[in-house]
Amino acid sequence: GPVMATTLGILLAGGQGTRLGLGMPKALVRLGGLTLLERSRAVLGEACDEVVVVAPAAIALPVPGAERVADPEGGGPLGGLVAGLGSRPFRRALVLGVDFPLMRAGLLAALADLLGGHGAVLPLADGMPQPLAAAYAPRAAGRLAACFAAGERAVLPAVAQLGPLLVRDEVLARLDGGLDCFLNVNEPADLARAEERLRG
Repeated sequence: GPVMATTLGILLAGGQGTRLGLGMPKALVRLGGLTLLERSRAVLGEACDEVVVVAPAAIALPVPGAERVADPEGGGPLGGLVAGLGSRPFRRALVLGVDFPLMRAGLLAALADLLGGHGAVLPLADGMPQPLAAAYAPRAAGRLAACFAAGERAVLPAVAQLGPLLVRDEVLARLDGGLDCFLNVNEPADLARAEERLRG
């Protein structure tokens, strides 16, 4: 069978990017000369020994077929998370949405190191739980798949069932990149803010 990844990186790249208004999938939006896909892929590659890219089969992305995992139609972020976690055996998984352009490998690695016996490690950045920039234990795969199969489509209630360890601002602030890592790009203003931070 496949060799088990010690740390599997799961890049959720399925966003349509509608609110950005650029007429392209979020993954292909450019920021500081790199696409959001290239940025996230590099960050996960640094923190993980294998990376898969989860996106609907219909989205054309410059990713080798062996690294792609098809996102179930209409499953939203939870569907993508379930598909990624179920795609390979792993000891721990790091999940990253393609829309966190300032994320650092050191911060993700620190989350993975906190897993211990927890089902997941969830940053609580500015009071907002971040299930799409988080670490997951192997048992999360089956638990989240069962929630999804039962009809759940919201990520947070599903992840809450894993009894996640929540990592608060004061801890996050001391990690590589700090709270800037959680800048999430959804609209043009966010993209401008991210460009500014990258230049700074």
